[in-house]
Amino acid sequence: MRKKYEKSSWGIVYRKSWRKIEVLLLKWLNSREKEELVIPKGKIENWEVAKDTAIREISEETWLLERELEIIKFIKKINYTFTAWYLKHTPVIDKDVYLFLVKYNWKAEPNVRKEERFVGYKWVTLEELKSLKLRSDLVSIITKNKTYLI
Repeated sequence: MRKKYEKSSWGIVYRKSWRKIEVLLLKWLNSREKEELVIPKGKIENWEVAKDTAIREISEETWLLERELEIIKFIKKINYTFTAWYLKHTPVIDKDVYLFLVKYNWKAEPNVRKEERFVGYKWVTLEELKSLKLRSDLVSIITKNKTYLI
């Protein structure tokens, strides 16, 4: 069994719209062709720091301009391990994830990258978030950081 170590950054993107806060969720097709709601994320390149990766990945996956994205807060580092059955030699991957709260300061809508299996997006209010099933307990993480959504 081979082991690999990976680092990535995720961004919880939000905006203020008509006195309400909305969080951006991307519609993504998983390996079983089922649609999931996810947040933008990606691998940290060797030359990058985690916060720069978060901004770059959000921009690459949504076409939102980097200059319109603002890191508000580093939320936490998450570590998990999984077996990558979809890769050659099915390695066990130990992964560190750096999670950031990112404010979107403009009004243009995202345009998701279809080549990365994104099929759409949706802005959801904090109330709507509570009824969604999201990975990594994102609803409670967002709720705990609600005071920073300024």
